[in-house]
Amino acid sequence: MEILENNKRALKHVMPKFLEQRLAAAGVKNVFLEMAADGERIFGIERENRKWYLNSRYDTAFAAAVYAGRYQIRTYGTYFVFGFSDGRHVREFLKKCDDTNHIVICEPSVEIFEECCEQFDVSDILEDKRVQFYIPDATDSIEDIMKKNLQYSDFTFTEFCILPGYDILFHEECEEFQNLIIERMRDEAVKKGTSLSFQRVIPRNTLYNMKHTIRTRNIGQIREALEGYPLEDIPAVVVCAGPSLDKNIQELKKIQGRALIIVVDAALRAVLRAGIHPDLVCTVDPNPPERFFTDLDLRGLTWCCENASKPEIIQKYGERVYYFGYFEKGWNQTISEMLGYGFPVLPTGGSVSSIAFAMALYFGFRKIVFMGQDLAFTGGKSHTSGIEGALGDNDKYIKSRCLMEVEGIDGTMLQTDFQMWYYKQWFEKAIRDGGDRMRVIDATEGGAKIEGAENMKMSEVVAGECPAEFDFRKIEQAIPPAFSVEEQQKLEKAYRKLKLQAGDLQKFIEKQIQALDSLCRKSGGDTGVTDNDVRVLRDMLEENDILEHMPLFGMMTVYAQKAEYELGDTIYTKENMGIRDLAELNLNLFLGYQKAVQMLLEDIEDNLSEESISDKGALGI
Repeated sequence: MEILENNKRALKHVMPKFLEQRLAAAGVKNVFLEMAADGERIFGIERENRKWYLNSRYDTAFAAAVYAGRYQIRTYGTYFVFGFSDGRHVREFLKKCDDTNHIVICEPSVEIFEECCEQFDVSDILEDKRVQFYIPDATDSIEDIMKKNLQYSDFTFTEFCILPGYDILFHEECEEFQNLIIERMRDEAVKKGTSLSFQRVIPRNTLYNMKHTIRTRNIGQIREALEGYPLEDIPAVVVCAGPSLDKNIQELKKIQGRALIIVVDAALRAVLRAGIHPDLVCTVDPNPPERFFTDLDLRGLTWCCENASKPEIIQKYGERVYYFGYFEKGWNQTISEMLGYGFPVLPTGGSVSSIAFAMALYFGFRKIVFMGQDLAFTGGKSHTSGIEGALGDNDKYIKSRCLMEVEGIDGTMLQTDFQMWYYKQWFEKAIRDGGDRMRVIDATEGGAKIEGAENMKMSEVVAGECPAEFDFRKIEQAIPPAFSVEEQQKLEKAYRKLKLQAGDLQKFIEKQIQALDSLCRKSGGDTGVTDNDVRVLRDMLEENDILEHMPLFGMMTVYAQKAEYELGDTIYTKENMGIRDLAELNLNLFLGYQKAVQMLLEDIEDNLSEESISDKGALGI
């Protein structure tokens, strides 16, 4: 009983969800305990009339030590460990680690973990700040855990470890866990390309849009307004800008008032030219081609925008704007507290169409229809007609891409590029994860085959999938601004504090630069790590931890993406770095931060020097 109580006390702090929902203190089918030759109890699993043991049946301590000895522990290393069993192997592994290491443990069997908490005192591992657990359906999602523990700069410091027997007993789960790590690495690599392409544009846009969340609306209000409607029967049509849209765009007009029509910005010209009034226009690109919008009558449209959306679009056309997304930690927290619910943040697959798809699901729609979602260069074209020249010459643009092949909906092979292939993978995973909770219909009538989606003609969707009237426009027009006048004034004051917060960052960074410069001059040899070096290194980490928790740090680092990626790339090429190496690399990083915080201050000042929002009038009212 004492063992269980110790583990419960630890779980209360690190896995409260698991403690509340699980730990049933009941026997577990197929899992048994048996005495090893050294007198220690070990776990076993009985499957197909065979017993499998999760530790040595002879010398448990020796087996755990041998396992931990397989791995060379590196400073700053992150280790993904598949399996936990009775905790012995992990405990030995942790003995080799220092405070710079992170260990993510995936125990695929909730039942084994429950039994472990009943039988073995693992409170020391549960409370270890270096450790994070992933247990399906019992802890944070694996996606959230990956985001916290696997960044671009961690790639070469990451290792995958499997406990004995787990790769056999839980083969599919092990493979899935490995694939998730690979997917996360791929996501970070794509993110690097995007970040370096835009650099200052994204945080500058974010500062503008933060200010304009004060007087506008958010998509959470749309979700609330749609409560009570039979959304499982009403289709949400996501209209994309693939070349096949030209085939069936006229069919879209027939379901106005019987579906939610979300149009991505690149498809807007084709939709308006066909005489269709979209319910929502989604624009998230920090710098979309002007060709998407010129010479169009954009009056009366309702826009959905996120933190990076181009401010000029909102300034010119944003009569009614609904925001979503992650702006900045403190700002999202402030507006969430004011709203009384979490400001909406959507999962993204890297494209505006994936965001539109996620938005429809967020609203509560469970029948999602794609149009123009080619994800391939169907017929040798990159986009729907009407936006020719937006990306330059069509043929030159396609030749400039990283080309691949994918299977089309008719079984033929089509040319695509890595970017669209990546989007396709995201959609297919989202469909798999959604399971029976949603139905996805691909009415593109061309392009790549999306696994899990039903292929239909748009005429069939019109005839059989839109049974009832649905006046979204009337519902949306009744939604007021998100904040009262008094709340808007409080938020404007909070926005003005950004300048002071950026100033505090600047002072801290300059202090760190002085300390690092001094450390570089005083440090000894270039290789090898002494006890004193470790102490100095830990002091540096503690200071960095303070900086990372300061307001606006996350936004400031977006300005410093080039410096951060260069640091990661340098680390990849060097082995056995001493304290001097690390100090010099950190000094270069902080010099990048110094430039970044200056740009942040300049952009905050630009926004504050404009007329206040209240003086300009209530945008979106």
